[in-house]
Order: sequence, then structure tokens, then C-alpha cells
Amino acid sequence: MHILLERPHSTKMPQNKIHTNPSIKNFSGSALPPFTFSLRTIACERHPTRNEDSVLVDERTGLVAVFDGVGGSAAGEIASQTAHYAALQQWRRRLRQSQPGRKVLTIPEASAQANFCGLLEELIYDADDQVRTEGARRAGTDDLATTVALAVISRQARTGHYTLYYAHVGDSRIYLAREKEPMQRLTKDDGLLAKLVENRIIDEENALRIDQAQTAGQLSDTELSYFRLRGGITQALGGPLPPTIHIDEISIQPGDRVLLCTDGIHDNLTDEEIEHILRSTPRDTTARELVRHSLNRSHESRSTTIRAKPDDMSAVVITCRF
Repeated sequence: MHILLERPHSTKMPQNKIHTNPSIKNFSGSALPPFTFSLRTIACERHPTRNEDSVLVDERTGLVAVFDGVGGSAAGEIASQTAHYAALQQWRRRLRQSQPGRKVLTIPEASAQANFCGLLEELIYDADDQVRTEGARRAGTDDLATTVALAVISRQARTGHYTLYYAHVGDSRIYLAREKEPMQRLTKDDGLLAKLVENRIIDEENALRIDQAQTAGQLSDTELSYFRLRGGITQALGGPLPPTIHIDEISIQPGDRVLLCTDGIHDNLTDEEIEHILRSTPRDTTARELVRHSLNRSHESRSTTIRAKPDDMSAVVITCRF
């Protein structure tokens, strides 16, 4: 079993205001792809001036990612920011090669020569290398790491349809809410519950039940201990071992909503609550509502819910309008 990487949190509760980033503006103009990107990220109230999450949204080229830094103090923030910058720069370098002469880079078109899964792997391995080298130099320690959930949109030239290619390492997640279908969790966490399933200590059904519990009464004492340790991740970028990158693809349809989020969202909210918010809020405020509900949950008494967890909270929602 890989070593679990716990995210340490300060025990102090400063009274400063939480720093927030505004939502990303919608696409406008007929020449731009028909997607709306909604973004919200806030720092944990226990360290309101230091957000260890980092959110990447490159609207015109269809690259989206969330990173959740591990390591505490400044190291977690440096890890997530370093991975963010590395992935964006490598993505733009590759697009310049495939779109020579263009002043403005755009969402790439799929072709027989395009290997987007290989490209995602390249982006993440490069980010991992940068966290181990440049990130460690900046932080003054090699005890830093970050999760990643990353997605790119590609247009099929002949049909005009779009494909979402996505990858992740750690426990930042990607969800798909499609009309008239149950919401799908597209990623599986690299965490304690997955290891328990892999080692046949529990099965997937019970792992999901434990992960989605809201009160202690829903779990046995052993299951409650698993729940409380579920934030331990088994791998990350910059971690003690090179990451195993999980990569897949899915066609996206009009009306689809794709969510990328850090564990500050999905630890506080159940999948059912996330789905309700994705389906019931305007497309340009969905990320803000997810963070608001997560923040409210983090303030609830531990006697009311076992999900309450102060943390950095980040969400990006892509709404497909074509």
C-alpha cells in the first residue's frame, strides 16, 4: 500500500475575510465555442490568506483543471500553483505547434493524428516533474505535492461534436450531469477507500455508502474510522512515487454539465446534493452555489453531520450549450 498523504490544517481560526475569485465570464460572439465556464475558489477559513487550491480555466482552448496542494503551510500552495503553471504552459506550447500561424489559440480539432490521451499524460508528467524540482526549490522542501483533475475539450471536425478528454491523480473529482440520466462520477479517488476495495476489505457498494454517509449513526465504528481517514490519498503529483495517471474520454452533449472540484466540495457535500445544485442553478452561478453550500456545511455542528470539514474549496462547471 502506498503511504497515505494527509492534508494538515491549522487549528487557528482567524477572523479575516475569505479571499474569493469571481466567476469566469461566459463566451460571447458566434465565432467562439458554445460553452459556459463557471469558477469559484475560496481559501479555508483557518488560513484565509493562503489558498492551497489552484484553478485553471483557459476558455478559448478548452483546458480546465483543479489542483489541491498537499504539504501544509506555503508548500501546498506552491505545489498546486507550480503544477497549474506547468500544465498551462505545456498545453499552449503543444497548441502552437498544431495551430501554426494563429494569433489566438482555439479549442483543438480531433484528427487521426491527434492523441489527446497521450497529451494529457504528457501535461501531468511535466507538472509532476516541475513540482519535484521548481516547486521544491521555491518551497525550500521536497515535502510537497498536489492532486489534479484535468480536462480538455476537442471538436470533431467532420461532425461538429465535442469530446471531453480527462485525467486525474489523487482525490480531486470530475462529475458529469446529463439530462434524463443519473449523474456520473467520472473519476475514482486514489484514496483509502479505494485501497480497502482493492485489498477486498470492503466492496465498492459499501465504499460508496461510507463515502456518502452524513451521520455517525449510518456507520459502524470501523466504518466511521474509514470515513474519517478517507482524506488520506495514496498518490499525488510531486509525491514519493511517480504518479499513476487515470485517463479517459467521453462525448459531451447539449445540456451536459461537467464539474471539476477539489475535496473541499465533495467531502462536505454528498453526490446527491452536488447533483441537485448542478441541475437546479443558472449556468453562470453553479460553481458559486457549490462553494456556498459547501461552506455552509463546513459550519454545521459535528453533532449534526460528520461531513462538516473546513477546507479550501474550488469548483469549475462547464455547461455545454451547442
